[in-house]
Amino acid sequence: MTTAMLARSFMQAPFEPFTLVLSNGRELHVHQPEFTDVDGRAQVVVFQHPSGQVEIVDPTLIVSIRTIYGGDLGDYRTVGPSANE
Repeated sequence: MTTAMLARSFMQAPFEPFTLVLSNGRELHVHQPEFTDVDGRAQVVVFQHPSGQVEIVDPTLIVSIRTIYGGDLGDYRTVGPSANE
């Protein structure tokens, strides 16, 4: 996934919580826009866990973005390229 596609999700207004799904199946839940940042020069995504821990993610490892409706982690809509592409 490109950093431009990710930046659009991170900066949408009004913000809607979402989950980043990584190629290894890990999920990073983004409940607030302050938890993410895209560095276009270095081509990385910076994710801050609720605990405060910071994780640097290669955007090519993000296979999809699932929007979280109503804060319920069980109700998703996938946006962007599918994992099968």
